[in-house]
Amino acid sequence: MVAAKGKKINVGKRKGATVKDVAANKWVRAMASHLNQSGKLFVPNCTEYLKQNSANDRGPQNPDWYYYRCAAVLRRIYQRPGVGYGGLSKPFGMKKNNGSRPEHFVRASKGPLHWVCKSLEGMTLIKKGKKSGRVITSEGRRKADAIAFNVKLGKKGVMTGKKTAKK
Repeated sequence: MVAAKGKKINVGKRKGATVKDVAANKWVRAMASHLNQSGKLFVPNCTEYLKQNSANDRGPQNPDWYYYRCAAVLRRIYQRPGVGYGGLSKPFGMKKNNGSRPEHFVRASKGPLHWVCKSLEGMTLIKKGKKSGRVITSEGRRKADAIAFNVKLGKKGVMTGKKTAKK
């Protein structure tokens, strides 16, 4: 039995998908391209000179690394609301190469994480929590889930927020 062509993909019992339903790398890539295309994200001037961690020898080679980091931080805050800079520096940390001595885990620098959170707050995707840390706003949750739904369907284009009229 062959499935009919042009039939819509069933994405579970309810229509839509959340960030938890899709692969992390695909969602982060799609969200980063959305942030890059929107042009509303504040990018500090010093991003080309920054190291993300004291364990790194050089800064990132990808010129769009800031958008990827913003998307990854947004996903992390989506999954763990109320997380602060210290909690965000753990998953972005890495092992430091000490030469002939043993490696040790080093947390990520908190300065770039601070700028990322400020940029996301400027777009009203996250806000400061009532007790501590950062939480995702309803607008941020809506945009994140819309991107996740597009990733789940396998669409190449990302949501731009504009509807185009057909000719």
